[in-house]
Amino acid sequence: MIYGTKKGTNRRSFLRGVGACISLPWLEYFTQVAMADAARKRVVYCYMPNGAQWQPATTGSDFQLASPLQDLAAVKDYLTVISGLQLGPAKSTINGDHSRALTAFLSGHTPEFPGPSVTTSIDITLAQTLSLGSRVSNLCLAAEEHANAESGYTADYQSCMSWLGGASPNSRDVDPAVVFNRIFAAPITTAQDGKPAKQLDPGKSILDAVLSEANGLQQVLGRTDQQRLQEYLQSIRDLETRVAIAPVATCPTGDRPAANVSYDTRVKLFYDLLYHALACGVTNVATFLLASESTNQSYDFIGIPGSHHDISHDSSREGYAKIAKIVAWHVGQFSAFCQKLQTTPEGSGNMLDQSILLMGGGLGDGARHTHDNIPVFLVGKAGGLIRGGQHINLSGTPFCNLHVAMSTALGAPIAQFGDSNGTISLG
Repeated sequence: MIYGTKKGTNRRSFLRGVGACISLPWLEYFTQVAMADAARKRVVYCYMPNGAQWQPATTGSDFQLASPLQDLAAVKDYLTVISGLQLGPAKSTINGDHSRALTAFLSGHTPEFPGPSVTTSIDITLAQTLSLGSRVSNLCLAAEEHANAESGYTADYQSCMSWLGGASPNSRDVDPAVVFNRIFAAPITTAQDGKPAKQLDPGKSILDAVLSEANGLQQVLGRTDQQRLQEYLQSIRDLETRVAIAPVATCPTGDRPAANVSYDTRVKLFYDLLYHALACGVTNVATFLLASESTNQSYDFIGIPGSHHDISHDSSREGYAKIAKIVAWHVGQFSAFCQKLQTTPEGSGNMLDQSILLMGGGLGDGARHTHDNIPVFLVGKAGGLIRGGQHINLSGTPFCNLHVAMSTALGAPIAQFGDSNGTISLG
């Protein structure tokens, strides 16, 4: 039983069952170690394709949250909107702006033509420090599996935002069921006596497998922790039920089966899975590609049918209004994710206090393929090093300066990244 003493026990403790284990959330029972563990910071990058324009009209702390950012009101004290940043490595005189926008966003590097060849992205660099001791170095999620090649560039440039370096994009998870298993069902390959452990029966709930140890833990917890653990286990069961309708992880013969969940459901599932991965300390670094660049995804579920990419090229008032509605939907899903972190206790505060969550994209005006004034905002305070509740206008500043500033706030400082020529004051 791993929870018998506080010594050596922290937020990354597990409930173990037959062939599976579940990471535990923060509990007051683990206070002494959890307080120290809470100092470990986390970062998430969420990418919006095809351009977005959301800069507030005024700067400073009195800025107003108008469309499409209005759903961030609940986390405004943690919000830092940054205008005027330019993604220089995405600029070129040749076609392929979508490919360069996504690839340069985290790599700070102009991708070689036709590719793939890209430097290591910032998330991979930060994971070397932030995810030490975590079971998963980084999560690389994508809500859309396929992308087309653009103007002779490899298709990888439109479907991968995280890069290991050279010709190696980070392996993307596009199947919610696979991600669920990575988070909650890490297989136990050997028993304590060295004999092979029994494996979880196919179709059996992960929670059923660890129920006995969960009941044992309940006996030593206080009332607050008991309620918190019950709510946490119930949220896992609810998520497990919803993920059960997602596509299977592998197919023994033939092609991978098509996803049988809608796009909007997949996005929501991934945010839920990402929340649990962070809350349990499974990882401290993640990227989430909301859709491939130049995606043809339809948003008919919010009354915007047709190709997202085609709509982004409509520079009429109606076209921009449709894009704003698409962006507002994504901001709403992101805000709900942020609010879950905000209401989750950690140490003397909540999870947002130790986090930086970035949402943005490598295109500003999608109709004109601009890489100036790209859309970027942060949510989180990184242990108090980010003030929050502000809109900063930094016209002409390299976006990579933000990567330098964030690395310092996250406790993994780097002096230079990509085309950076300095840093940004976020305090």
